[in-house]
Amino acid sequence: MTTLKKIWNTCKAIAKALWAPLGVVLLVVIGAILTAAGVKGVQIGGLLGGLLGKKKPTDLKAVIKTANSIPKERVDSQGTPIQIGVEDANGVKQVPVAEIESPGVFSDPTVVKFTPPGETKPVEVQLPTGVKAQDVEHAMVVSQDNFVVTVKNDSKVSPKDVQDLLKELK
Repeated sequence: MTTLKKIWNTCKAIAKALWAPLGVVLLVVIGAILTAAGVKGVQIGGLLGGLLGKKKPTDLKAVIKTANSIPKERVDSQGTPIQIGVEDANGVKQVPVAEIESPGVFSDPTVVKFTPPGETKPVEVQLPTGVKAQDVEHAMVVSQDNFVVTVKNDSKVSPKDVQDLLKELK
């Protein structure tokens, strides 16, 4: 690296260290003013994360691959690895993780689909009334009658409304 490049990188680091706290204070003040003025849904977390150097999200496929690997410490009393979906001595299962399929133009908006590892047929989860597939961030199927739906932060459907709707389904 050339000396000029080192100097430039040092200047950028100093500028970021000086301007980031000022930007954070400014964003918090603006957010407080907007909230006091009655503006709903003010979300400054992403901007604050950018100013404070929040890491970018990791590759989803790599995360899913890691989640579906069996830790070397997860063994039974004979030393045999405990497979995904099988209970350990404490009754805990490591569940398979799969990415939700992106809804297409002609997809049913009231259903999310995902294909568990090793399966060929996708699993369909019927969503509560008022929740659309494009709003869903996570879906966890615990059993056929027990599931959890998490909506995205930018969804028009509030998490409280989803929980209320899920209670109505039970």
